[in-house]
Amino acid sequence: MTLRSRHTIAYAAAMLALMILQICFYTAPFQRLSDYDVTITYTLISQIFCMGILPFSVLLLLNKGRVADSLRTMRYTSPRNGKVCLLVSLGMILLITPFTMAFNALTNLFFQIVGYKRSHPVGTIYGGAGDFVIALVITAVLPAIFEEFSHRGLLLSGLENRGSEKSAIILSAVMFGLMHMNPPQMVYATFGGLVFAYAVLKCNSIIPAMCAHFGNNAVSVILDYSTQKETPLGVWYDNLTSSGSILSVGLTFVVLGLSLYGMVLLMQYAEKKAPRPVTEGKLLGIVIVDTYLPDGRATLKDNAFLYATMIAESVGLLVLFFWGIAK
Repeated sequence: MTLRSRHTIAYAAAMLALMILQICFYTAPFQRLSDYDVTITYTLISQIFCMGILPFSVLLLLNKGRVADSLRTMRYTSPRNGKVCLLVSLGMILLITPFTMAFNALTNLFFQIVGYKRSHPVGTIYGGAGDFVIALVITAVLPAIFEEFSHRGLLLSGLENRGSEKSAIILSAVMFGLMHMNPPQMVYATFGGLVFAYAVLKCNSIIPAMCAHFGNNAVSVILDYSTQKETPLGVWYDNLTSSGSILSVGLTFVVLGLSLYGMVLLMQYAEKKAPRPVTEGKLLGIVIVDTYLPDGRATLKDNAFLYATMIAESVGLLVLFFWGIAK
């Protein structure tokens, strides 16, 4: 069994468990819980078990218990260049957040126009500082650990085997977007997955993705808290995301464009500091990636579990989208 097969099987087990969990939370017993209790319970199970304990256990079973080899393959190692890794991590934290804010505002506006309504709990209702800290842990800390393990650790390293950097980056990003099972979130989550995966490959460490993921989600919690508490920051952000005025939309596009440009420059910096690719190709026609396939091309057998997972999640996402419009 190839490394690609082993990693995609472990990843598929994680996503299957996650989809079963999501279905369970639409059943009557969980519908009687408050939004807050649902958010806490779902996040703990989905992050720690579905995207942590389960896939790691499956991978260890398939790898015959070789823990050190598995972690090294998934880039849980010291970065190739500590200074570059630090700069890329900080740059991603600063740039991915305004991108997400702007894209989220535009996406919400689009989905309002098409009549889509949220089909999942509204999230945390903040009673005080304690709720804020809990939300920070479950929304920022846990995903930075477990979602990064399952996508930029497990899946990305598996896709590199019998694949190119370009295909590994794109496929892992698409699967990251699908994993959220939230139509408005999928597009910018996929783009974020592209940037995260590229940084991991060029720095040869999962640290930049974990830092950026934490920073992005932490800012989301801060904005959510500020909006509910009607702080000046919260009022400004609420006006930006809820207003459909030309000025608001125009400002959002400016922020989106500047953050995109900054991330392109950051990826180009990371690429310049990394070893030259064996065979050069371009991702989105902008940044250099390795197109060399050292282990041969992946077979249908290698990709079977990946394709099955992608189809299942795509169908689930479409169901949620049309359900959100019809409800």
